[in-house]
Amino acid sequence: MGTEQLQEYLDTAVMLAKEVGPAFKDGFWRTCQFAATSDFAAEDKQGNQADCVTAVDCFIEKTIFTRLRQIYPEHKFVGEETTAETGNEYKVTDDPTWIVDPVDGTNNFVHHFPYTGISIGLAINKEPVVGVVYLPILDELYTAARGMGAHLNGESLPLIRPPVLTTPTSLAQCSMVAEHGSARCAKIMKSRLDSFARLLLDKEHGGACLQNLRITGAAAPDLALVAKGVAEMYWECGPHAWDFAAGVVLVLESGGAVFDGAGWWGSNVPQKDRVPRPLNIWNRKIVAVRHVPDLPDRPGSGREIQKQLVAELLETVEDIEYAPDGSH
Repeated sequence: MGTEQLQEYLDTAVMLAKEVGPAFKDGFWRTCQFAATSDFAAEDKQGNQADCVTAVDCFIEKTIFTRLRQIYPEHKFVGEETTAETGNEYKVTDDPTWIVDPVDGTNNFVHHFPYTGISIGLAINKEPVVGVVYLPILDELYTAARGMGAHLNGESLPLIRPPVLTTPTSLAQCSMVAEHGSARCAKIMKSRLDSFARLLLDKEHGGACLQNLRITGAAAPDLALVAKGVAEMYWECGPHAWDFAAGVVLVLESGGAVFDGAGWWGSNVPQKDRVPRPLNIWNRKIVAVRHVPDLPDRPGSGREIQKQLVAELLETVEDIEYAPDGSH
């Protein structure tokens, strides 16, 4: 696909993100159409008290998809709220598919924590090629398209660059963003928390001694942090394609890398097969690593170090089973 067509898709996504930005702010601050006296309607999603949906989610998603269908009637559409209504019953195809989370980090949104935003991604041949993550409360607009770089408010990513941007060679030199997820059954929570414990535990006791672990409450902004260069890695099992499709493009176009996030700890995966695998955005397991500068006189070493860091992480965390998004 040519650069001109990708630029058109990116411009469309930016236009729509900005168009719904005022409604997002109204909902966040409970003003205008979403004033405190109106039907804000924060409800548990599909009976899960740890997950919720608001009138703002539904309004923004409907607005974006209505506009996209007018512009690209032949395209496909996958959105968090419309998909929730249909019970994940949609077909994943190679057709251009817009993947939208109208309010990524809805719990943050409901509790007035500004780390929340609008995520608009476009996948072609099942691969994300355009990504826009807009955080209206922080006035941060992240944009990227395949082969065209990634930007924050027009400035190239990563914002942190060599020599300030260092080359970490182990998890003990890394800051990682992750999420505890909305699935709260005992088995999943134990697996996730055990993985966090091993990541943080010192090396003397068998851990990775990860320097810093941040749980921020929103996947797309997490990936924006990796693209920006202020977090080395992101790992999560359980998010959906709409949570990270746009963010994946940000990471890749800023020089980062993304891989399948299924952990190897306690698994029967043979040692010879313990190599980071390519990411499938529909499989709900992801690890991302920021741009890593090459070591002096070692061209290409940055890419190898990215894979080494991912392998070290996957050796430390457990796989958590989730049904893939859609049907294939």
